[in-house]
Amino acid sequence: MALTSWKAFPFFTVSQIPVPADDDGSYVFDVFVLSPIWWPPSDDGQNEVTSLTTGSESIFLGTSQGSVRILSRSFKVVRSFPVADRPGASVTHVKQIPGTAYLVTISEDLSTEPSLKVWALDKMEKKTGAPRCLCTTTVQNGRRQFPVCARGGVAFPGWC
Repeated sequence: MALTSWKAFPFFTVSQIPVPADDDGSYVFDVFVLSPIWWPPSDDGQNEVTSLTTGSESIFLGTSQGSVRILSRSFKVVRSFPVADRPGASVTHVKQIPGTAYLVTISEDLSTEPSLKVWALDKMEKKTGAPRCLCTTTVQNGRRQFPVCARGGVAFPGWC
């Protein structure tokens, strides 16, 4: 028996999902580049997506400008807040702890020690409206210019 025609199996239908714009008119995925930390940030001033995770029915995007955007299921920005203490530091790792309201971020630039922070997503700061930062610690890497890599949920300086 010769195969002269292919049988189609339509398992799902394809449809485009419109991506909503932010309040300032920019789109969430204008520049969607998952770039390693050793690449320089873009010169066009846009926030490149440097890390992402899911959890609590949300998507968490870490940007090259040191902020985290929280997206709803409909890809609308629910909240955006700064994570990095220094200008120019990228959010290289974002992890939402399953079953809790905790978000763990690592922000770094290669001139100083990386900073690890734990955020309580269910507790808001009254002045800024951002989640409350529960603790901040520096990742000790001996001031080596290596990015922090996460293997199995554990951060290892310079083990990429």
